[in-house]
Amino acid sequence: MARKNDTQVANDGNNSSLMLIILVLVLVLIGLNTYLLWDTRNLAAASAMGSAQAEPEPTDPVFVAISPFTVNLQSDQFGPRLLYAGLTLEVPSEKVKAELMKNMPQVRNRLLVLLSGQEAESITQSEGKKILAKSIMDSLSAPYQGEEAVAINDVLFTEFIVQ
Repeated sequence: MARKNDTQVANDGNNSSLMLIILVLVLVLIGLNTYLLWDTRNLAAASAMGSAQAEPEPTDPVFVAISPFTVNLQSDQFGPRLLYAGLTLEVPSEKVKAELMKNMPQVRNRLLVLLSGQEAESITQSEGKKILAKSIMDSLSAPYQGEEAVAINDVLFTEFIVQ
């Protein structure tokens, strides 16, 4: 019987060391998991901060003023009508501004052709002005002398009189 007790004590010692190894392994895994979770949160926060800093700083808008001009509109029930309009274009850079200034005779020609085809009744209303501004943007964005298309951010009416 003494031998059975000795083997039970030996087995209890092996079980204790096995349990200790499992416990240490579980603690290491918990620590590793906690570290990875914390590190992932730090990476996510750093990337969010990094992407916020990576955005370019807003620049001041660049404007191209086009001197006012008068065009004949399509005749309607009131007879011949006139449009006196002054425009300012908002462009993304000084380079685009220089391109438009270099081609100002073509810019004015495109505007005169576009505006002379308009009806007074439609452009006197707010929605008509928005549609007209979009048409002007599309017309002036087309390439000049075989170069690239010109980016225009907005068309602003500075003077607008229909008679």
